[in-house]
Amino acid sequence: MATFKPPPLPTGKDKHHVVVLEAKHVPMPRFDFPHTIDLHPLTKQHEVAERIKDATIVIACVTPVTPADLDVAKHVGCLAIMAVGMAWLNKEEFAKRGVTVTNCAGANVEAVSEHFLALYFALRKKVVEIDRTVKETDEWRQEGTVTNHWESRKPPPGCGQEVLGILGYGTIGKRIALLGKALGFAEILIADRKGATAEATKEGRTPFDEVVKRSSTLAVCAPLTKDTVDLISESELQSMRKEALVINLARGGIVNEAALARALTSGQVAGAATDVLETEPGGPGSTPLLPDLSKGEPAIPNFVISPHIAWFTQVTIINYQQMLKEGVERWVAGSLIQDGKVIHAVCIHDGKIYR
Repeated sequence: MATFKPPPLPTGKDKHHVVVLEAKHVPMPRFDFPHTIDLHPLTKQHEVAERIKDATIVIACVTPVTPADLDVAKHVGCLAIMAVGMAWLNKEEFAKRGVTVTNCAGANVEAVSEHFLALYFALRKKVVEIDRTVKETDEWRQEGTVTNHWESRKPPPGCGQEVLGILGYGTIGKRIALLGKALGFAEILIADRKGATAEATKEGRTPFDEVVKRSSTLAVCAPLTKDTVDLISESELQSMRKEALVINLARGGIVNEAALARALTSGQVAGAATDVLETEPGGPGSTPLLPDLSKGEPAIPNFVISPHIAWFTQVTIINYQQMLKEGVERWVAGSLIQDGKVIHAVCIHDGKIYR
C-alpha cells in the first residue's frame, strides 16, 4: 500500500490544477481525478513561472522548470516530464523541496532505434543529396549516372562491411545493437566509459578510444551529463577512419558541433547525421553545422539533420500518454510506491532521487 500522501490542496481549492506547458507535442490523456487544466501549446522559459503559479501538477517536456519557478509556484507537488530526457532538471533542488518528478523512461526506444537506421542509410546511400540532385538538376540525364557524388566513384560499404560502434549501452544502445546484428553488420563494438583503463574494461566492452578509431559507423546514444559533454570532439574525430559516419541520437552537446563541422568540411570523416542540437530549436546560422546559406555561407557537406523527431511514432505517443497518466494519477492517489518500490516512471519522490 501507499506510504505517501500528496500535499494538501491550496486553501480554498477542492481539486488539483494541472498546467501543461507544451501540449503541442502529445495529446493529453484524460485524467481520472477531479481537476482543472490549462493547456499551453508551447511555453518559453520566461513564461513558466507565471503559468504554473497556481498549479499543483505541472506537465513539462523540454522547456525547463527551475527552482526559481518553484519559488513562485508554491503549490506544485508533482512535475511530470512528458519525455525521456531530463538533463535540465535540478534533481537535488526538487528532491529538497519534496516535489515528485516522473518521466517517460524507455517510451521512445523503438522509435529512436529505428531512426538510427533512417539516418544511417540516408548518409551511406546519400539519399538526401541524390534526391535533390535528380529533382533540381539534369545531371542524371546528362551523365547517365550520379555515382560521381561518391569520391572517385568509390562505392559505399554495405552493412556486411560495417563496423558499428555504440557509445552508450542503455536501452537504445542495446536495441541498435540488435538491429545492427539483424542487418548483418560485420562487427558491433560496445564502448566502455571514456577514460577507463584497458585493465578496467568491462567484459563485453571495448575501450572507448579503440571503438572511436575502428568504427566505420559510430552511434551516439549516451545521456547528456557533465561527463559526456564534448564526448566526441576534435581529437576523437581526427582519430576516426576517413569513411566513418557519426550519428547522434542522444543530446546536443555530446558531439562538439564546431569540431564536427570542421571535420566534415575537411573530409576528416565521411558524413554525419544528428537528430539533436546543443541549442534547440535550430535553423540557419544557429550552429556551425547549419550555416546561413542566404548569406553566402557554404553548406556543410555530407551532413543530414532531423529536428529532434526520432521519437515521433504512434507507439511512442501511446507510451507517453500511458506513462504520464499512470504517474500523475498514482501521485494523486498516493500509490506511487508498491511493494516497497516506486513505479518505473518515478525519478524523484518523497525527497529521494531514484534516477
